[in-house]
Amino acid sequence: MYNAKRDGYGNGANLAIPSMGEIEGRITVLEVVAMTSLSLLVKAGDKHAAQQALSTIRRAMRLKCEEIKLSPADADSAIAYAQELFDATFENMDRDAGQVIAPGLIKRGGTRRSVPVFHS
Repeated sequence: MYNAKRDGYGNGANLAIPSMGEIEGRITVLEVVAMTSLSLLVKAGDKHAAQQALSTIRRAMRLKCEEIKLSPADADSAIAYAQELFDATFENMDRDAGQVIAPGLIKRGGTRRSVPVFHS
């Protein structure tokens, strides 16, 4: 979301569009906040809570995708990204706790590796 005071730097419209680096930085912040929040929300080994959280996130993502009028393919991609972020969170929790966290929710192979690895 563009904010003239924050994004314009007072130099006119030519700087109104953030750079790719700025966008990547903002996405990274959101990913780290989401992963940290999820790991604090879901207790280690609580598969039911993990499934419930994932279900709620999927529903909220579907509603938001409809609200912003994403195409079905783009909405599916966004939902898949949310799943990857969720899986990465569990993988990090698994590494930190030394135990398996909700193994039925973690996909094996073919996961996107652009999700930052967070270690507390």
